[in-house]
Amino acid sequence: MFNIGTWELIVILALALLLLGPQKLPEVARSLGKGLLQLRRSLDEVKQEIDIEGIKRDIVSDVGVDELRRTLDIRADVRRALDELEAEPAPVAGLEPGKQPGPESPVPPAGDDSPGPEEGPAG
Repeated sequence: MFNIGTWELIVILALALLLLGPQKLPEVARSLGKGLLQLRRSLDEVKQEIDIEGIKRDIVSDVGVDELRRTLDIRADVRRALDELEAEPAPVAGLEPGKQPGPESPVPPAGDDSPGPEEGPAG
């Protein structure tokens, strides 16, 4: 428990015998033993009341926690949103979604600087 060797224990007992004397040594040892036993029992009661490992098992095995974890999984929501954005084609300005530009499209072809029907000749 305290990692004390045999010789260290003999030295401690010899010092205790010299300091306390033969009449008081058994009485002090008995009261010290009772105190340690009472401390050990109190610690065991506290451990049983707290039971941290049991609480951890209850939390881990609770189904509601797993469901809540899946519901609040922000990374999965971001991945889904990114996948949806990558799957949809980018909209073109001036076009309705799903329509491709064609001859009836109001978007003029690029680089055509000739006057249109609404514009008259310059001058």
